[in-house]
Amino acid sequence: MSTEQRENLDAILRQSPFPFDSDVSEQRQRLAEFASAQPLPPGVTVTPAALGGVPTAEITIDGIEPRHVVLYFHGGVYVIGDAFQAAGLASQVGARTSAKVISVDYRLAPEDPYPAAVDDALAAYRALLEGGTAPSDIAFAGESAGGGLAVATLVNARDHGLPLPAAAFVMSPYADLTLAGATMETKREADPLFTPQAFPARVADYTAGHDPALGLISPIFADLSGLPPLIVQAGTHELLLDDAIRLARQAATADVQVTLDITPGVPHVFQAYYPFLDEAAAALDRAGQLLSAHLAGPQTAGGPQQLSEMKGVARFKFHEGKAEEFKRLSAQVMDIVRAKDTGTLQYEIFFNEDQSECVVYERYRDSQAVIEHGARVGDLMAAIFATGSVSSELLGEPSAELTAITAGSGVPLFRPFLSM
Repeated sequence: MSTEQRENLDAILRQSPFPFDSDVSEQRQRLAEFASAQPLPPGVTVTPAALGGVPTAEITIDGIEPRHVVLYFHGGVYVIGDAFQAAGLASQVGARTSAKVISVDYRLAPEDPYPAAVDDALAAYRALLEGGTAPSDIAFAGESAGGGLAVATLVNARDHGLPLPAAAFVMSPYADLTLAGATMETKREADPLFTPQAFPARVADYTAGHDPALGLISPIFADLSGLPPLIVQAGTHELLLDDAIRLARQAATADVQVTLDITPGVPHVFQAYYPFLDEAAAALDRAGQLLSAHLAGPQTAGGPQQLSEMKGVARFKFHEGKAEEFKRLSAQVMDIVRAKDTGTLQYEIFFNEDQSECVVYERYRDSQAVIEHGARVGDLMAAIFATGSVSSELLGEPSAELTAITAGSGVPLFRPFLSM
């Protein structure tokens, strides 16, 4: 790695400091001017869209056939920035995970303080699930405040009973709005971007009288148990270094699989400088490899007669009066899956609003696991299929037709019912 690159970056940031001590409107104007002067990477396309009523930016990369979705949360201490300004960095995560990136344009303080950002993030994730994307094909990512929001959204989704994504990748997470991290002082001279005095006014803008130690505001104080794997990156030349370290410690204490990746001599969200900083590109490469492994799911070698990991999806339209019977039978199947099916990696059922339809997602370790599952629940399946008409791509990816049906206009949204 290049000492010269790091030193040049440090000098540039100190010579042209961002006016964090100015009012929010000036900060937004300066950030917009800076972002507009930075061209998107070649082959990156950004399209306005929406999820669950929340504006988004859909980011695609030429030459990459998306197999997954990264739900991305931009930074900006919850008061500046937007989904489009983050597209350059977000696209680098998508390029390394063969994913389409959906950057969430959540509402900002002070106009819309907490819990607006948290509500928007959850609404976007819920809509992504209800649109037919399997949670195992989703990863969260975010930088700075967006990193904190990504973890808060995992906690919020868990507490609302939603199935969780495969993993989350957070860069320099802003995870403690009480500002209690030791590096707020110890890294004062090393940080070329921030001073400790830059934060209190922005904390007040966002919290608007709420306790900054609330778990959905400062996720280092949240119960992180049951969350998917976390990848946490930070640099040693940033005031928020201790946020990353304590977040990783809190996750590990809660039995969450966590990777803490600290790069020496680099500033806050150093990954954004990937065009000219070797450490940035290398860190994104490491995170991309980890995210890709989590998105691929557990794998086994299998024998020569086995097929590798298999997925399926089915959509039921219930016969009149049969929804409750389906629920009863499906609960029996779920009990068997949880107790005996070691080869079943995912089994989730989503109902629409009026309980007239449902979508079932299945994922199995290999073909032998499918056979074992069928043997255990075969006596129930005939009764289940009798409760309605079924369209499915069992043991395959959902077809474009089925995805369009479940996500199309005029079709009620689907909500979680059972999950393992």
